[in-house]
Amino acid sequence: MNDTPVVLAWLVLAHLVADFVLQNDAIATAKFGDGPEAWRALGIHGLIVGALTLPLVAVYGPYGLLYAGLTVVSHVAIDRIKIVLTRRVEPAAADGSAPPAEDAATGPTFDRAWSPVPGALFAADQAAHLGVILVGWAILLAGHSPLQLLDSPDRRQPILLIGVLAALLIVNIRAASLFVANLVRPPLSPGEGSRPSSARVGAVIGILERLLICALVLGGAVATIGLVIAAKTLARFKQLDDREFAEYYLLGTLASVTVSIATSLLAQAALAS
Repeated sequence: MNDTPVVLAWLVLAHLVADFVLQNDAIATAKFGDGPEAWRALGIHGLIVGALTLPLVAVYGPYGLLYAGLTVVSHVAIDRIKIVLTRRVEPAAADGSAPPAEDAATGPTFDRAWSPVPGALFAADQAAHLGVILVGWAILLAGHSPLQLLDSPDRRQPILLIGVLAALLIVNIRAASLFVANLVRPPLSPGEGSRPSSARVGAVIGILERLLICALVLGGAVATIGLVIAAKTLARFKQLDDREFAEYYLLGTLASVTVSIATSLLAQAALAS
């Protein structure tokens, strides 16, 4: 095993921790705006990103410092572009009246005002961040060995395992919940209230579903995934007679299952490298 999978796994993990663990709801909500408060929240988020990349300075020296600078500047710029584009689709995002993303994870109908743009912007935002990580690693870090930390295969394997599994958990517990929430809910109107509490139950069901699928993929029991989806569908069987609900359910389920299977296969490939 070479250093590449280990380093990339931890670079991706640092990004996920900054975006989905240390960025709380207050920061995420405050970023949507034009005033000083919005820029302050965006700056705080940028500082968090920088703090998580600073250890690279101790490992890679000046190249690590350049990577940290590139990551912070690009992260703030990408986030701001995403905020501006999202506000054009969802006016409520500008005044902070939009409910937490988990509240939109489920719902009784598939509103005809639905738009794929918020979900697409969420995915594009994350793809842009990961693109910067890959480019920054290829240009600044790939040609330099990270001291003696990874000089032994006995050290590399557990470090890789921890990084990959931690990233897999964050993606399927937090990131995928936000992605599905942005994908399935219709654009919000200013002043719209929060979703019913049953939405939170649906969000938890989605998390458990994704974690179970991840375990099945990593355990080589891919054929069993169909049973998980079938069990979930049986619980909503009568509601599927409603075409609008069926469309809503299908979109959310396919998005959730796709994320869990794709990330599990990536994790499996990384651990096998």
